[in-house]
Amino acid sequence: MRTNNKGFTLIELLIVVAIIGIIAAIAVPGLLRARMSGNEASAIGSMRAVNSAQSTYAASCGSGFYAPSLVSLGTPPTVGGGDGFIGTDLNTDPSVKSSYTMTLTAGA
Repeated sequence: MRTNNKGFTLIELLIVVAIIGIIAAIAVPGLLRARMSGNEASAIGSMRAVNSAQSTYAASCGSGFYAPSLVSLGTPPTVGGGDGFIGTDLNTDPSVKSSYTMTLTAGA
């Protein structure tokens, strides 16, 4: 009697699954580190944007004082009109961007 060998054996399938598992175990931590690094870079960029907006606010309509909140930076100035000092993605208080929460409070 002749047998028809047209499929994979259980051992072959287990070896393939093990290889895929090993590759995933090696790749996943690197991908998570890359994602965290990207989120940190985005948060740093947002903080730089807030810093620049604070400087512009103090020079143009704050009489040398900084804005008390992110909402104040997002509000267009009364003189000259136009847009706010920061984008709409940061002008809420607290602002969540790239899984980081930013809150701006006035201090002494």
